[in-house]
Amino acid sequence: MSFKKRISIEQVEEGIDLAPKFDEKGVIPCITIHAETKEVLMFAYMNEEAMKLTISSGYAHYWSRSRKSIWKKGETSGMVQKLDRMLIDDDQDSLVIEVFLTGPDLGGNEASCHVGYRSCFYREVPIGASNLDKPLKFIESKKSFDPEKIYKDIPNPTKL
Repeated sequence: MSFKKRISIEQVEEGIDLAPKFDEKGVIPCITIHAETKEVLMFAYMNEEAMKLTISSGYAHYWSRSRKSIWKKGETSGMVQKLDRMLIDDDQDSLVIEVFLTGPDLGGNEASCHVGYRSCFYREVPIGASNLDKPLKFIESKKSFDPEKIYKDIPNPTKL
């Protein structure tokens, strides 16, 4: 599988050729949403190989900038993201993928975030000039799983 070479604005913006534009670091941003609920689950990057693997396998693959490697979502936790569809924006430099969450039985809970919440976007930022110093508001009341049990043999996957 190979992507088309970008030839013209018309081809990229109005055509049927898949000709993604990866940035100077070789990645394209990807927003991942739940296929049924449409809630935003996470934001990550794909490089060319991760995008091809996602398309060909039907499971979400991303590029880890910190580890400098491809990772299949759920490879460690078992909480994989089955691709329902992939959308590319007008100038083909960002993606939205819609996924179904699958994996181990979490008591009826699905999760996508390595911290244990369903979505990586589990906090709301207060808006308005009077709210600049206000704390973040948790919009998920409880975690879907205990990350210490799932990732017990792996160091914290987040780098500060």
